[in-house]
Amino acid sequence: MSRYHLNRFLFDLKMKPDTLSRALVDLDGALSGYDLSAEEIAAIKTRDPRQLRPLGAHGMLSLYLMRLDSEFEGNVYWTQK
Repeated sequence: MSRYHLNRFLFDLKMKPDTLSRALVDLDGALSGYDLSAEEIAAIKTRDPRQLRPLGAHGMLSLYLMRLDSEFEGNVYWTQK
């Protein structure tokens, strides 16, 4: 497992608008810049933060995976840093 890269992707998803934009359009392309295992990629694609915790994702960072779900797009919480 590559906990650093998993957490790095989640942090970038939170802090870098270009990472979020790219992930919304081409998730596979966005993930290609990180050294992630197949299991980590599959967990990210579920868009369920609970799948990431057993893989070593930080609890708070894993919540930012929900930014990929259009239902949460307008939520003011996700726009804060």
